[in-house]
Amino acid sequence: MSFPARRLRRLRTSEKMRELVQQSRLSVRDLICPVFVREGIKAEADAESMSDTKILPLEGLNDEIEKISGLGIPAVMLFGIPAKKDDAGTSAYGSGIVQQAISQIKSNFGDKMVIMADVCLCQYTTSGHCGIAKGQRIDNDESLKALARIATSHAEAGVDT
Repeated sequence: MSFPARRLRRLRTSEKMRELVQQSRLSVRDLICPVFVREGIKAEADAESMSDTKILPLEGLNDEIEKISGLGIPAVMLFGIPAKKDDAGTSAYGSGIVQQAISQIKSNFGDKMVIMADVCLCQYTTSGHCGIAKGQRIDNDESLKALARIATSHAEAGVDT
């Protein structure tokens, strides 16, 4: 006879017992809603590669955040889509689309919504890479400087994390 000879299931005998000993719980308060904001558009658009996902203009952002908040979701993760891309991803910092979105949400919702933002270069570089490409390689030093500028500009705009 191999061990264990008997598998005890006493902690699974009823729904109430399972609830009592459950180790993981997921609720709406644990969710973060992704929000895609595109610079230079006037109306929301479908994200072709992601079904049921909308890309919003800055002007439609408040209504979407209101809907998200109304569902009890406490946080959003912002992803920006700039009007212009370049080799260095310069639209990712300064007064870019994400920074504008952060400021707008913070001024309209205060601490009622936790704001997170993607610190990445992929949407902002012509190569689509998360780092700054120099020929066939990624320049890590320049990439880290750019990522630091993005993170700093997000913080200055009021991002929570």
